[in-house]
Amino acid sequence: MFDINNYLSEKKDLVDRALQQYFPPDHPFFGVMYYSLDTGKRIRPILTLASFEALGGRNLDVIMPIACGLELIHTYSLIHDDLPAMDNDDYRRGKPTAHKQFGEALAILSGDGLYAYAFELFSRGSNLIDERYRVIQTVSEAVGPKGIVYGQVLDIEEHKTADPKTLRKIHLNKTAKFICAPIKCGAIMARASDRTLAVLEKAGIYLGILFQYTDDILDVVGEKDRLGKTPGKDESAGKLTAPRVYGLSGARFRARRFAELAQGLFSSLGDQFVIFNRITDFVLNRSF
Repeated sequence: MFDINNYLSEKKDLVDRALQQYFPPDHPFFGVMYYSLDTGKRIRPILTLASFEALGGRNLDVIMPIACGLELIHTYSLIHDDLPAMDNDDYRRGKPTAHKQFGEALAILSGDGLYAYAFELFSRGSNLIDERYRVIQTVSEAVGPKGIVYGQVLDIEEHKTADPKTLRKIHLNKTAKFICAPIKCGAIMARASDRTLAVLEKAGIYLGILFQYTDDILDVVGEKDRLGKTPGKDESAGKLTAPRVYGLSGARFRARRFAELAQGLFSSLGDQFVIFNRITDFVLNRSF
């Protein structure tokens, strides 16, 4: 019987081993960069691998540098989000945040290094030059001023009213586009058709919004405290979140709806995408 936890664990191990190869131990600053990268769930690399394999990709040398590069960018975004000027968090992934461990200057530079190094990894691997160009374009749009950066700008603003329209913009840009991008990248490197990419883009956005909904819900129910978040801290204070806009029960209802929308689109692509329906269920019911 298929076990989604085993699947995610096996893929995570593959990614972890690959990441270690990209960070030479004899380079001191690489150690600073790797500090924040050392632990993580590797959701975005796993989505990249799953999409690539669902569309017939077999050679991990083609896709792994891209999968790892996406994890580097995700980690850079966490380092910068945690800074005093942003969310001002003391802990991340069960240990002190980068600015608590190394100071703000080195934390900022380690994030900068991870971001730049990611694009070096995107250029490595196969001879699929056109595909790698499309990957770089896809990722750049998802993590720049049309994506994560804009979402973070909206997120740090003070929201005096619980506005659903603004919430959708935050969820779309801060999270959903960078959950969608790895799925698209895997498909691009597997040379998927434009039709398939269009369906995956819609499904990936729904999955990404679901991911942020469950994140918002977990902030309210307090599951994150056990992973090193500041005990008793009100994660949603001043933030526009799904539970604040819709209430906890309303947020849960909408999370289920986004899961259904994503799964309907994944199913339309055939049995090879059943893994994404399993991943969607996992995200919907996650406790991390």
